[in-house]
Amino acid sequence: MDTTFKAIATLVGTTIGAGMFGIPFVVSKIGFFPGLVYLVVLSILNLVLNLVYGEITLRTPGDRQLTGYGEIYLGKAGKTLATITLIFALYGALLAYLIKIGDFLGLIFGIENHLISTLLFFVFAAFSIYFGLRSVSFFEVLITIFLLGLVFLVFILGFPKIDFNNFAGTDISFLLLPYGVIFFALHGFSVIPEMEEILRKEPQKLKKAIIIGSLIPLFVYILFTIAIVGICGSSTTDDAILGLTLFLPSFIVNIGAILGVLAMGSSFLTVGYVLREVWFRDFKVPEFLSFLLACFPSLILFLAGAKSFIPVLGITGAVSGGLNGILILNIFRKVKRIGIKEPAYSLNLPRILLVILFLIFLLGALSPFIRISH
Repeated sequence: MDTTFKAIATLVGTTIGAGMFGIPFVVSKIGFFPGLVYLVVLSILNLVLNLVYGEITLRTPGDRQLTGYGEIYLGKAGKTLATITLIFALYGALLAYLIKIGDFLGLIFGIENHLISTLLFFVFAAFSIYFGLRSVSFFEVLITIFLLGLVFLVFILGFPKIDFNNFAGTDISFLLLPYGVIFFALHGFSVIPEMEEILRKEPQKLKKAIIIGSLIPLFVYILFTIAIVGICGSSTTDDAILGLTLFLPSFIVNIGAILGVLAMGSSFLTVGYVLREVWFRDFKVPEFLSFLLACFPSLILFLAGAKSFIPVLGITGAVSGGLNGILILNIFRKVKRIGIKEPAYSLNLPRILLVILFLIFLLGALSPFIRISH
């Protein structure tokens, strides 16, 4: 496989996933055209962030993740912030997956009580994580391919059912709602060090791979949003799929639900495994306790009443995305002065742009706690 294609596929496969299902709902709330602008602007912002992170990896020898770069360039404070943000994002993702997997499984198997389907999945997932099983990259690539197929299938079969009146209207009271959900769906920067490793013998190709790999999800999300909002309008559900039962054949809805379970289930195993390793290797917590800390907090939150998919996506994406953005920009400022290696590409971002980006990330991190009324 061509290394550039492999690097692009790695970023696309990491980015496109569970977050995709939440985008049509938030776009339908704020209004299609404002939502589309939101999606495009945040995608461009995310592209800049990915390129910035790519330059950081090129300027620093060795294989690291954000916690490692934070420690090198910002000291213990940088490592601590990166670690806290990482753990917050991982637990938020686990909770989001748990919420929606139960709904999808209930639809597929006709289980009316979705608590039962959620608990059944959790038992399977916890068992897998305990024995160290995780989704493999090949399986995740297949899921991404099938998700892309689902998007085109819904768009093609649903196009005749699109009501263009569904694209009209704006509701300013939902101005901040899309930020976190869209940022959650765009999250993929964590895999850029892996892309750099894939292209280590051809580092000049990293910039192109990041640009293409960041723009493909935007194109896919736009198609998916046009189809779902155009078909469902105000009936768009928080997962995009369940609302299609009123408009499209049941087999398409079931395919969407199955792919949703596979995408989120695969991610649940990966994230759960990573959390187990973080507690065990980084914090030196005993192995069994690490397993308990990795799996059960999300279940406890779910049973305690945290069962709303969009708020969990929004808070997780906004807070972790905003804090990661702030952290990466600060590392970038430092690496420009003391970077060890000469990079294959170098961004010349005006200081005013960095300030604007910083303020956008800060506002984004605070957005779940800001209320806008009519």
